[in-house]
Amino acid sequence: MERKGFKLGKFLISSPNFYQSGNLHFAFRYLGTKSVSICNSPEKMKLELGNINGLDEAMNLYKNMAGTRPFPRIQHFNQLLSHLVNLKEYSASILLFNDICNLGVSVTEYTMSIAINSYCLSNRIDYGFSVLAMFFKRGCVPDSVTFNTLLKGLFRENRISEAQELFRKIVREGLCELTVVTYGTVIDGLCKSGNTAVAIELLRVMEKGSCCKPKINVYNMVIDSLCKNRGIESALNLFRETKEKGVAPDVSTYNSLLCALCNLSEWEQVKMLVKEMADYKIYQDRVTFTIIIDSLCKEGLVDEAEDVLRIMLQRNVAPDVVCYSALMDGYCLQGRVDKARNVFDKMPSKNIAPNVVSFSILINAYCKQMKKINEALHLFRDMQRKGFEPDVAAYNTLLHGLFHGGRYSCAMKLFDELQTVGLKPNFYTYCNLLDGLCMNRQNERALLLLEQLEQKKNEYLHIAYYSIVMDGFFKAKEVDKARVIFSNLPCKGLEPDVKTYTIMINGCCQNGLLLEAKDLLVKMEEARVLPNEVTYNAIIRGNLLSGEYDDAAKFFEEMSDRGFSPDPSTFGVMLDLVGTKEQSPTVVLKMIQKLAPNTLKNRPEL
Repeated sequence: MERKGFKLGKFLISSPNFYQSGNLHFAFRYLGTKSVSICNSPEKMKLELGNINGLDEAMNLYKNMAGTRPFPRIQHFNQLLSHLVNLKEYSASILLFNDICNLGVSVTEYTMSIAINSYCLSNRIDYGFSVLAMFFKRGCVPDSVTFNTLLKGLFRENRISEAQELFRKIVREGLCELTVVTYGTVIDGLCKSGNTAVAIELLRVMEKGSCCKPKINVYNMVIDSLCKNRGIESALNLFRETKEKGVAPDVSTYNSLLCALCNLSEWEQVKMLVKEMADYKIYQDRVTFTIIIDSLCKEGLVDEAEDVLRIMLQRNVAPDVVCYSALMDGYCLQGRVDKARNVFDKMPSKNIAPNVVSFSILINAYCKQMKKINEALHLFRDMQRKGFEPDVAAYNTLLHGLFHGGRYSCAMKLFDELQTVGLKPNFYTYCNLLDGLCMNRQNERALLLLEQLEQKKNEYLHIAYYSIVMDGFFKAKEVDKARVIFSNLPCKGLEPDVKTYTIMINGCCQNGLLLEAKDLLVKMEEARVLPNEVTYNAIIRGNLLSGEYDDAAKFFEEMSDRGFSPDPSTFGVMLDLVGTKEQSPTVVLKMIQKLAPNTLKNRPEL
């Protein structure tokens, strides 16, 4: 065993070595010099370690420990490092580990395992392997806990093939004892990276073995992955299989299945599973109820969701902010924003603090009601006052609302604020901004923004940006500028999509350029970009308004053959053209009759 370990150790010694820091004084300078009594006895040391509140106290305690002679026992250093990991202060834990090594304190396998875990949680797995090399240099053999940590770190950084190779090496060379946790770590990593089929193969290996039989938590990993990847039938089959093998499902198993079935609106199967849970005396938890409430709300069944919430409360299962946010979202989808606000306002009285999602749901609802844009802005500022940091999605929602509510200058200030607080504008931010500029007749400024985006490194230029600005120029009757943008797309490495072509066709039709619109439709199909319903409606309206009824009828037939229908605007143009009996174009009458043959054939005036 040791020889195999040292063989791997020799290979790992070449990994990046980061234990030599010598920079701890920078951390102390930053953290201040809060005084802490010197720990000169094991009893006092335990007392100090048990009463650490936050990073500052931990770092100051370490200063005293490092200055004590003889050094405190390594177990006390280990306890301090573990405490920092629990505080999620991984960088501090790494810094102290490096300094402990530099001080010459004799570290143990447990100390090195803490350091490996800290590196893995900091997404610095390569340095974790360099600490693994320390094991072999010191004549230590790492156990399964250490290797499990490294496997988890590789999966965390999406280094799937390397994780699989390390697992194969562990098995092939017997580097450590394989445990259920080791198998579970690999299966969980494979499932979360979309390699469910490989995870199932490994699950089958576990089932055939004698010492590492899978428990329900391992089956749950695979079932959950299948449910999230549209494999509900396979998940249900595996679920039945576990019961046949005598492995009892738990509430997590049912929650995964219920979530998938609710998303598919398979309510009968949902009822069967809920009943089965009751039969097996598996009690629904907060997650179970929240899944059902959220799904009912998304289906528009808010009254039914309220009934489920009442049952939840009757069973003494306390709803959390996620549950109440789901209910709020359901009310907002129905336009019952006042009811959503009522739920929001009552949360603090139930000792539940609203979160960013709760605020964002209401802000979005207010933005959709243009008369309530002030409420949206007030709520956004209230969120900031209460210590919540709005994410880029919250800014995007408010930007859209302000632009569409005619608050152009306020929207521009909000965009500046978004960048000032350190958030990076995303695709939706730029779409909202370009659309808002064009909507407010700032087409030239929108074009300038496009040019600035083109100059930015690592900025993905989406075709939608150009489509929005082209549409703005068409609406401003500046056809030539829209044409220039369209003709320059290939030079920028962009291919027009169906929306881009449709904007061009519609813009040409609205500006009396019917022949150009028809030519674009031909080029569109030559480029293998299929017209959609919006495209056909635009070209049909253009032909009707130009008196090209035969061409309109041809496109109408083509649209019908592809399963599309006229939209209200196109149908309105048809009805307007019908007018009186003397003026009605026969071809238009036939188009209308095809839409509603039984109604119109019985009308003698047509």
